Amino acid sequence: MLAPALETVTKHEMEHIQAVEHLHVETHSHHGDLKRKDRAAQMLEKADHRIELTPENNARVLRKIDLVLLPIVLGVYFLQALDKATLAYSSVFGLIDDTGLHGLQYSWLGSVVYLAQLVMQPLIAFLLVKLPTGKFLAMTVFLWGVVLSCMPAAHNFGGLLVSRMFLGAFEAGVGKSSRDCTRYGLRTNSKHS
Repeated sequence: MLAPALETVTKHEMEHIQAVEHLHVETHSHHGDLKRKDRAAQMLEKADHRIELTPENNARVLRKIDLVLLPIVLGVYFLQALDKATLAYSSVFGLIDDTGLHGLQYSWLGSVVYLAQLVMQPLIAFLLVKLPTGKFLAMTVFLWGVVLSCMPAAHNFGGLLVSRMFLGAFEAGVGKSSRDCTRYGLRTNSKHS
């Protein structure tokens, strides 16, 4: 019953069927490799046809980045800038007296954020290559928020120094991973309208 149907298959269709069967066998023989790839790479490997990028698709992706991703990234940047400014505001409202800071301790609270960012850069660069960028960014922002929420519990120089150090460590990954998330959808020769 299948034989007459197979006789009507064109040479091009047969090549297409063989390519899909080969891809199916190759996909299942390299199943361990697929686990390490992200969903987009898996989808492209399983696709039975060439995926064409059209100007409409590019515009849709760009619009999604503009309307969804960029406001989130800008909001996080705003909160981080506000966090850096709160140290100055809190000194006006008695942080130095309430926590017993003296000498250069207040200066160290401002500097340790940037020192932690500098120290964490190599680790962040390594993790961005090994981990999915979106999940890494989400976890980094979440942990930054947790540390920021715990900071009011610090009532002395040691507690403030440790919390500011962790804030700097988690802030170090936000800029790079945000740039990577937005860069994936943008092409270098696309004109942003």
